[in-house]
Amino acid sequence: MSDASAVQRVLARVAQGDAVPVACASEGLACQQDVVVDAHYDGKPVCTVTLPWVVAGHAILFADASVTATVAQERLASLASALAMPVCVVPRAA
Repeated sequence: MSDASAVQRVLARVAQGDAVPVACASEGLACQQDVVVDAHYDGKPVCTVTLPWVVAGHAILFADASVTATVAQERLASLASALAMPVCVVPRAA
């Protein structure tokens, strides 16, 4: 079983309303809550970021439906480039 496939299944379950720990347990994946990591720019740490969840080395973030899709994509791209891990976004109703 691929961790990436399992992470995708966790994301799908969370998007349908499952709690992150419950979704991770169903896939046998470890998860950590409120993980503090360094964000980098030009190879240097610039600030710390608290990620709500990290699942199998993937940062899990929640998108607010009140933010336009283009703005959300720009924010995601910026954050993904600053973190040393894959970033996954789960849509969330406003």
